[in-house]
Amino acid sequence: MDFRYTTEQNLYRQAIREWLTKNLEPRARAIDEAEDGIPDDITAGMAELGIFGVTIPEEYGGMPLPDDERLMYAMITVHEIARADLSMSTPVYTLLTIGWSYIINRYGTEELKQEVLPAVAAGKAFAGINTTEPGGGSDLGAITTVAPWNEDKQAFVMNGEKAYVSGPKECAKWGPPSGHCTLVKTDPAQGHKGMTFIWVPAHLPGITYTTYKDMGRMGLSTGGWIYKDVELPRKYLLGEEGKGFYVNMDGFNAARVLVAAACLGGAEKGLEISGEYTAQRTTFGKPLGKWEGISFEMADDWMQLDMLKLNLQRGAWMIGQEHTNPGTFSRKDINKVISTCKCLSPALCHDIARHGMMYHGAFGYTKETPLEMLLRGVMSYEVGAEGGLMIMRGIIARDEWGETHNPFKD
Repeated sequence: MDFRYTTEQNLYRQAIREWLTKNLEPRARAIDEAEDGIPDDITAGMAELGIFGVTIPEEYGGMPLPDDERLMYAMITVHEIARADLSMSTPVYTLLTIGWSYIINRYGTEELKQEVLPAVAAGKAFAGINTTEPGGGSDLGAITTVAPWNEDKQAFVMNGEKAYVSGPKECAKWGPPSGHCTLVKTDPAQGHKGMTFIWVPAHLPGITYTTYKDMGRMGLSTGGWIYKDVELPRKYLLGEEGKGFYVNMDGFNAARVLVAAACLGGAEKGLEISGEYTAQRTTFGKPLGKWEGISFEMADDWMQLDMLKLNLQRGAWMIGQEHTNPGTFSRKDINKVISTCKCLSPALCHDIARHGMMYHGAFGYTKETPLEMLLRGVMSYEVGAEGGLMIMRGIIARDEWGETHNPFKD
């Protein structure tokens, strides 16, 4: 058993950290304040490094990596981007695009892969997730968007509305083949067994969107989508018709690895900022770090950060093993590890940002430090993006102790 990254993984991490530190980190504040997306030269540079191709096979323009290590490379990627952009704009843009490309590659038709993946790998398309509706997000069984098969049109005909979805402006900017992995009901009478996961290109006739004003990660748009008689040919299926709930859950586990990586990368950088400041700032004749109320709190944060990084690495490895060697781990085993990371990482990142702002005193309440960007950005994952924290606890309780502890059923 070896807890270290491989030589190749370390070389990749070092290469992208050097580029991100030089090119992205100095512009993170401007990206947050401009509210105008990720600059083209940044996404172009990231694509040149292979960042958008880590979860995509080489035959579709991706990186030549072992399939069982792709999610590990994606985790490393998002962690490093989050260190460079504490606003969470660029890390979230990236984790969505590479995370859901991972699912397109795993479950998509050959025609869909050829249509979408090369553009994503080149940094010329956005890929995201689209499940939440105005009536709620955590209870996927209650979604009302429908897309029954129409034999005459030879298409699933989609009608409904989705809400709090990342990337409407990004889809408009890049154009086809940008879109979202979307959960719909193709047979509403069958409940969750009538759900289908399907790729919905954002440019199809019958689709309109609105945008919202978020409190953080201002370099990435969020909005709602309205679908009216949108025709989706069978080539856009992700997995089997009627099995969409399970494909979606598989996708969420992969996505939650990357969400946790973003939170832990931001937390790691935030703690470094606090360490540097408390070493040089003095009060009553000694560095702030000498005060145990500060240094012990920082030590507590470091311990949690270190444990979560190791557990996340285990989770990414488990998913890679299961996807290349089915049956290696049960769904429940993977669920518990990933849900632990998704539940605890956002709160830890928030705490580290808040603690750091307090160590900085009045200075911490200004935009002269990036910690307030981190606090605002990570809140999206505390309030529920990619799975609410209480939902994570419910998954763990259900999968560890069974139906007597399942909060999702009466």
